[in-house]
Amino acid sequence: MSEPVMYSGEGIKTFIPQREPFLMVDKLFSATENSVETGLTIKEDNILVSEDGRFSESGVIEHIAQSAACFAGYNDWINKRPIVLGYIAEIKKFNLEFPVCQGDELKSALKVVSSAMNVTLMDAEVLCNGKKAASCKIKIFMDKKK
Repeated sequence: MSEPVMYSGEGIKTFIPQREPFLMVDKLFSATENSVETGLTIKEDNILVSEDGRFSESGVIEHIAQSAACFAGYNDWINKRPIVLGYIAEIKKFNLEFPVCQGDELKSALKVVSSAMNVTLMDAEVLCNGKKAASCKIKIFMDKKK
């Protein structure tokens, strides 16, 4: 039985600014004020899949970053605030347990560790087909000036 999806496909674009061919989140499973769960099916035509079918480490990091963007965008949207751009401020303790490949299903869980001013620190864990594939701490700066 598959997990219910809150948003997928075009619906994801409501919350994040990325577009094809650089869209690295295709499902939003859940979101709260302090966490988010997203997904990505790695397709053969993904720009970050190599000729041998491997999804690059930078692709996994970009998936995590876009998951953080989805978290922020969803919370802005649900609270009727303007959705603002976020930028990766820092990635720490990135660990890739094993390579992920085209056809794999990623599911990422990010949780807020702390938030001050326009900076949010999150713990991220990426599962690939149900097994822990990667983890890191990601710091996001939200550009709230307008």
